[in-house]
Amino acid sequence: MKKTITTLAVLVILAALAGGGFYVLEHGLPGFLPPQPRPPVPVPAETPAPIELQPPVLSGEPEAPSAPAPVPAGAVASIVGMERTVKAKRASDLSWEDAHQRMPLYENDAVRTFEKSSATISFGRDDLLEVDQNALVIIKPRPEGAAQSEISLALLSSDFLDGLASKPAPEQAKAIQAAASSRQVTIKALPESRRPGEKTRVAVGILPDRSTSVAALSGSLRITGPKGGEVVLKEKMVVKITNAGILEPRRLPDSPEPIFPADGATYGFQRKVPRVELKWRSADRARSYRLIVATDSQFRRIFADEKVEGTSLPVRIQQPGTYYWRVRAQDADGFAGPYSVVRSVRTDFDDAPPSLTILSPPEMFVAPAPSVEIKGRTEQDVRVRVNGQKAAVAADGTFSYPLALKEGVNLVTIEATDVAGNSEYGKRLITYKGSKRATASVTGN
Repeated sequence: MKKTITTLAVLVILAALAGGGFYVLEHGLPGFLPPQPRPPVPVPAETPAPIELQPPVLSGEPEAPSAPAPVPAGAVASIVGMERTVKAKRASDLSWEDAHQRMPLYENDAVRTFEKSSATISFGRDDLLEVDQNALVIIKPRPEGAAQSEISLALLSSDFLDGLASKPAPEQAKAIQAAASSRQVTIKALPESRRPGEKTRVAVGILPDRSTSVAALSGSLRITGPKGGEVVLKEKMVVKITNAGILEPRRLPDSPEPIFPADGATYGFQRKVPRVELKWRSADRARSYRLIVATDSQFRRIFADEKVEGTSLPVRIQQPGTYYWRVRAQDADGFAGPYSVVRSVRTDFDDAPPSLTILSPPEMFVAPAPSVEIKGRTEQDVRVRVNGQKAAVAADGTFSYPLALKEGVNLVTIEATDVAGNSEYGKRLITYKGSKRATASVTGN
């Protein structure tokens, strides 16, 4: 009995302690303020993914949306397209930075392109300036009273800046401004020459002799040189500006026309990397061509960039996906014409063998003559070999091959191989008894 009373007392004490602990947790100790509840930790809002703005495309591509992005107050222009590395420098800065899409440009800002790189600069809604490779462009203030459609700039060779690399940044800036003052060009679009809804597209570049070229890709222009001379440049015309002044305008090379493969064509591959031959028609006044292949339709991710003397180039595609290509012509003096239209080609993983049907002769055929025509049907762009010899395949996939037979049983193997390297096989056993036995069987002797 005594032991039972002791046990009950212990349980009562434990219950009291538990109740007191709960009270302390809820209300605090007597004489002390109760603990304040912690405010809930706010969950950070998910940062929305940046929206990639589509830039206007270079000549030959489909037109970009007509509504341009808003330009900050005071900006003269903005960068709306780039290929490879492009640098920019503010007039008030001494260092160069990587340019970026929709980057605003102000008076005396500079843009630099490098080997096989280019930039597209928008001056307002209707005027686009394409800067070719190895160029240094300085945005100059518009002359007082100039119209909004006027573009003032100085164009220097990119290697001019390389020659200043050993000098301090302040000296570089002074040398650039001094050189720019003698190379300033004013370009004024003539809106009446534009077709409705069309933009004026101007291309500028530096020629091998470091002279400046200005070309009208669409619309007409009035060009004013550093020494005050003027010339009107009609569409698809180019002019060369030297230290002596503005030379006589001339026609640009025509735009090449892509002819193969068909736009959107698909090449499969399994073991063998596709070797796609890109072909185009020759352009008037063309000495060479520049072919560009990219993995995006805006040509920001360049896959291949080649100078080609002929009108075709085989390209090895390493990964499945869609590739875009375009080509432009260049004349003997280095003037480059507009790009062609953009074509796409797709490569896809393919491990399925092609279809193969042997139409004639039938199985276990006994030939009455020492030769037989092997006929069948497969898919387009499939190679067929009969006993190792190439058979003629028509555009619809039908094929034929005249096969000479030996006396006795002939084993005939037909192999069909697609462009991805997949193969399908067929066979026939053809018996030829020889001319004497064939004659005997016919006469009944």
